[in-house]
Amino acid sequence: MHLKDFEQIKDKINTQYLFGSDSSLANLYLLKDVLNILCYQKNDILFRQYDFTDNIKGFAFPISLNPDFTIEEVFEHFFKEINKNSDENIHFCYFTEEQKALFDKFLQKKGHSVEWNSKREDSDYLYLQSDLADLPGSEYQKKRNHVSKFIKKHEKEYSFTYFDASTITPKIKEDFVKVTKKWLCEFSGNIDNTVANESKSMEFAVNHLSSFDFFGGILYIKEKPRAITLASKISEKVIDIHFEKCLSEAAKDGGYAMINNLFAKECKKFKYINREEDLGIEGLRKAKLSYKPEIILDKYYGKLI
Repeated sequence: MHLKDFEQIKDKINTQYLFGSDSSLANLYLLKDVLNILCYQKNDILFRQYDFTDNIKGFAFPISLNPDFTIEEVFEHFFKEINKNSDENIHFCYFTEEQKALFDKFLQKKGHSVEWNSKREDSDYLYLQSDLADLPGSEYQKKRNHVSKFIKKHEKEYSFTYFDASTITPKIKEDFVKVTKKWLCEFSGNIDNTVANESKSMEFAVNHLSSFDFFGGILYIKEKPRAITLASKISEKVIDIHFEKCLSEAAKDGGYAMINNLFAKECKKFKYINREEDLGIEGLRKAKLSYKPEIILDKYYGKLI
């Protein structure tokens, strides 16, 4: 699928069962080459097929593009499609607990089952928007301290600009790209393919806000951009944070906590903020847990029996 194909279907998606970052159209497009994702439309269904690792391979949960389809009708189309590969092992990936349960129930009627497993490092972290915006109670005291530290040091020097496709200006776009380039430079020559690809994806996204209805924010200190964030909608309840970067000089003053908090305040119409997985990185897991996720959304991988 090309960019124009994603643009054409973004308003057709039935988001009822979608909470995971893998079901974000923006991620499907931005990561299609990285994760070797094949996306295609057939019978008003968006099929997603992965071929990346031993776990991340096979078909992901089918996404309906027809609001009148029941989940059984979606699975009927899905089952016919996957059985075209009947001579091969049929694998599934990125199913949530709810999606897995629905599919298992459907397969029982067909006399089939799936042998499922999961990996903790692939679980998404979902937070209540109100928690990230308000930082309530004693469990968020440390986060409030980080925000207070930043405000105390930069009280009359900082500002925050929210933007989307309808409000972005050439200046905002330029400032966003400045942060991406400086963030990349801070790796001091230790740039691997993951970092380089992420930098390219950030620049692509800010130049194609309307393609996936991206929206984001920039944190300024003394009118200089020092942190950025960018998100898109997964459903009417959930947004996905694709990028959140803060330059080191601002990060040491609590810049990450500040932009996290300020952007969350702009997202009042959503219930959950998905901040994606921790990739099994100990420091990243500790940081994500410190924000007290409302849901740790496990992902399941399986093989058809």
